[in-house]
Amino acid sequence: MFRIATSLRLFCTFAILIVARVLAAQSPPDPDFVRQEIFPSYADFKSELLSIVDLADVGERTAQLNAFWTTLQNAGQVPYAQGDQVAFLYRSSASSVSWPGDFNGWNPNSAGWQGTRFAGTDLWILEKTLPTDARLDYKVVANGNWLLDPANSLQMWGGFGPNSELRMPDYVFDQNTVRQPGVPRGNLTGNITTNSSHLGYNVNYRVYTPAGYDDQQLTNLPTVYVTDGHEYSADHLGSTVVVLDNLIDAGTLQPTIAVFVDPRDPSSGQNRRIEQYTGNPAFVNFVANELVEEIDAEYRTLDAATGRTILGTSLGGVNSAYFGGTRSDVFENIAVQSPSNFSSIFGLYQTQSLQDDVDLYVTAGTIGDGSGGVNFTNLLTANGYDFEFTQVSEGHSWGNWRALLDEMLSHLVGETPALAADFDNNRVVDQNDLARWQTGFGILAGASHFDGDTEADRDTDGSDFLTWQQQLGLGVQATAMSPAVPEPSSVVILTWSVASSTAFYRWRMSRRS
Repeated sequence: MFRIATSLRLFCTFAILIVARVLAAQSPPDPDFVRQEIFPSYADFKSELLSIVDLADVGERTAQLNAFWTTLQNAGQVPYAQGDQVAFLYRSSASSVSWPGDFNGWNPNSAGWQGTRFAGTDLWILEKTLPTDARLDYKVVANGNWLLDPANSLQMWGGFGPNSELRMPDYVFDQNTVRQPGVPRGNLTGNITTNSSHLGYNVNYRVYTPAGYDDQQLTNLPTVYVTDGHEYSADHLGSTVVVLDNLIDAGTLQPTIAVFVDPRDPSSGQNRRIEQYTGNPAFVNFVANELVEEIDAEYRTLDAATGRTILGTSLGGVNSAYFGGTRSDVFENIAVQSPSNFSSIFGLYQTQSLQDDVDLYVTAGTIGDGSGGVNFTNLLTANGYDFEFTQVSEGHSWGNWRALLDEMLSHLVGETPALAADFDNNRVVDQNDLARWQTGFGILAGASHFDGDTEADRDTDGSDFLTWQQQLGLGVQATAMSPAVPEPSSVVILTWSVASSTAFYRWRMSRRS
């Protein structure tokens, strides 16, 4: 009985540790990390290190090295990085240590990436020069065992699990990938299963709707279709839902719907992305003909090619390019991240004149991210396309892709419409917006745009009404509508009463305080 109880306790303890490790690994990367500067220069760091490892007395050498190591860890300086120089460091009695990562194709046997052990110590070192703004994933391989760097708390999750993360001194973490306090959250459905006649099998997808979609009856919303949707939608990977919430709240992205398409078989879990994303007409037709029709029928979308974006990375980036080259009648906005190098698909933009049919945004890393992005944009340039191209000092990693979503989406989908009095965001200023202003009138603190605040001053008052009156009838439906503009005398009376009421309300509130 004692043995059973002891075994059960050990099993439970082991299970708890495993779960805790998985949960920690799936946490988003640390947005608040600060690399502290310990030495005036990298040369000073190296000089101090050498003075310690060269000590003749073993006990003193070990004690000082331990103290030095603690200082580095507390300062977030393992690896140690200053300027464009970095020292990968690892303490182990292993006979061989190397550092595979974005910078060497994840090859632990890559020439020049093996560490050197300081004689008489357990400290291994590898020194390199990297761009000062680089952000790269890596692991430690000791005696053939792949390990997370135990002295580095920074991690970035990838498709195969967590990696250790190196942030060089000038790297700036994109705060739009982090949930911000007070930002309203949109809604992300669970898996929705649909059967595709084009593909001949079931496909799962999830739908994001922005905050206020239901209670504010938002209409004519642009839609972003996202491949590898199970990873783009995860906070610890693509962080797309977080980015959408933050951008929409800030007004740098208009309220937007996102459809996250999962490439995995709903039953077996088999990932079918290689089949789907490499120029597959059946997959394109499934999305463009079947899924779009399903989404447009169920949600209040902007049913036009100008209102649709296709987004993907790696093979998914190639797939985005293929959508633009074959179905620009459905998808005008083409978002391509770190595309694999498929010249046959890129060539669609050379053999066809699509310059006026697509809006292209391409991103790529400059370290271990392949040549697909550069080759594609070179072809676009040679054939007279207008496009956006962003390159960063990073590799083929979710840390790269997630941090570029904000600029990409803001460019392709667009900011919140400039019509300040369009309180219900249906792209036209009408009597419904007046009703919303009337409901919010008198709110002196905490008012939002949806409460009738046109000036972002957090109150709803007479000046907001005047903005509504000036913009009445403007918007996408302006040519088809004949707004009933209040008669001048009615406007004067209403404006006077609004101004008087606002002034009285402010006076009354000031008397209470």
